[in-house]
Amino acid sequence: MASPVPCRPNPFIESRLMPLLRPDAAVDRIVGLPRGGGAIRPHIRGRVLEILIDHPQAAGAVSPGMMVDLVSVVDTLPQYAGWPVVVHSSAPRAFCAGGDLRSVRAHLMENEAASAMVDVMTWALDRLSAHSGVVLAAVEGPALGGGAEFLTACDHLVLSTSARVGFVHASLGVSPGWGGAGRLVRRVGRRHALMWLADPRPRSAEACARMGMADQVVPAGAALESAQGLAADLARSPEGARAAVAALVKGGAETERATFLRLWGGADHLAALAAVRAGR
Repeated sequence: MASPVPCRPNPFIESRLMPLLRPDAAVDRIVGLPRGGGAIRPHIRGRVLEILIDHPQAAGAVSPGMMVDLVSVVDTLPQYAGWPVVVHSSAPRAFCAGGDLRSVRAHLMENEAASAMVDVMTWALDRLSAHSGVVLAAVEGPALGGGAEFLTACDHLVLSTSARVGFVHASLGVSPGWGGAGRLVRRVGRRHALMWLADPRPRSAEACARMGMADQVVPAGAALESAQGLAADLARSPEGARAAVAALVKGGAETERATFLRLWGGADHLAALAAVRAGR
């Protein structure tokens, strides 16, 4: 991956957004498992960070190696403070089918390994959710189980009419394990979250929009282009202001005064005032 343009993270903003300490022992446990197929790959497009779920032969299902990849990607997020992020899949007709069942059956049924998976994926998705920039997802086809949990870590969901989102855990005799239940409640509210988790049937893009789970519904095949276009628009505003906005929304109301005072009179603020005075 190309090196980013140097960006100095703001310690205050990062401290407000940084979730739990990195679960190093759990990461090491997953690293020790057979990798399985697929990869999660970062890519720079302009001043946008893209995260590709690259396991098309398994509908984007997440293998142990992909979990480790995701940790590596989110470890780099402070380098991209304020940058928009676009999450998408290389599978032509799916976003993510959750955990890779072949790897789950072979390596993740034992309690210690399952506990490590929970710790790693919950931390990684919480870290993605806390990124100091807008995190978008472009969704074509089904996002099921852990794939639906992945979406709860994103701020702005662009679903095509082909998308289906299903918290199918109950039909498999389990519950969400990657932090998705709590994030779902925060996104759609307790009433919708309860019904969604109790009824595992996948919801259409239109139903997701009605429940607050989708922010845009676009024609089939158009989700990625739409998300990339919005991310490019977001990337045109000053990075410091974007990171500050993320801190206000994601870090809680107590950050508002300190963030305002940090930006007031800064280079971006003064440049904007000068442009106004010049009639631009």
